[in-house]
Amino acid sequence: MRIAVISDIHSNIHALEAVEKDIREKRADKIFCLGDIINFGAHPKETLDWVKENCDITIKGEHDIFVSNPEEVFLTNPYAIQAADWTYDQLSKEDFDYINSLENFYEEAEFILTHDEPSIPGTYHFLTSLRDAKETFTCFDNRFCFYGHAHLQILFVKDEDNVFSEKTGRYKIKENQQFLICAGSVGQPRDRDPRAGYTLVDTEENFIEFRRVEYDFEKAAADIINAGLPEVFSNILKMKKD
Repeated sequence: MRIAVISDIHSNIHALEAVEKDIREKRADKIFCLGDIINFGAHPKETLDWVKENCDITIKGEHDIFVSNPEEVFLTNPYAIQAADWTYDQLSKEDFDYINSLENFYEEAEFILTHDEPSIPGTYHFLTSLRDAKETFTCFDNRFCFYGHAHLQILFVKDEDNVFSEKTGRYKIKENQQFLICAGSVGQPRDRDPRAGYTLVDTEENFIEFRRVEYDFEKAAADIINAGLPEVFSNILKMKKD
């Protein structure tokens, strides 16, 4: 099976449509969404509708929860709160019903889907270090654990008692290995690469591939400004490596 894993879309329909095209070209059988569908960007309704129509399994992130039920998540970032207030006004009761119907954790025999730290979902810890990965591997037996939240593409591999971080864009899966996979961000990547990011996993051809997709990030950034949303979210889309 070939699975496309998307996360942290953050109301960026321009990035999402470009990723959709790439997913179709790569002939993915399933699409999993790891949450933070909305907030920050200018097109929350469109992104929610796309996820409802196209994703086979969807879980929610803290920004989805905060927009629909702010008392359930504690956010301190004033820009995120401002954007959430604007986002709330763009959505309908049906949209909120859909968000509230989503779980924040999903598990099958072969894989786990979580938005954040899988050992204690809901803490919204940024799992980016090898030390944290080693601890987290002790908390699950499934072969794959997909997570988001960090807005980065990160692959940790457990091979018997050895845990390491794999830096290649495409990794060949070997037998008896376990994987912690941060899928990256479709709509707000934080690695100074403005291209949209997602992850492709093929359990028959046995590979994990981090995909990056070109899209009109200038248009997405302009839409944020034109909507009156905080400029910081527009600026992030345009950040590039020096």
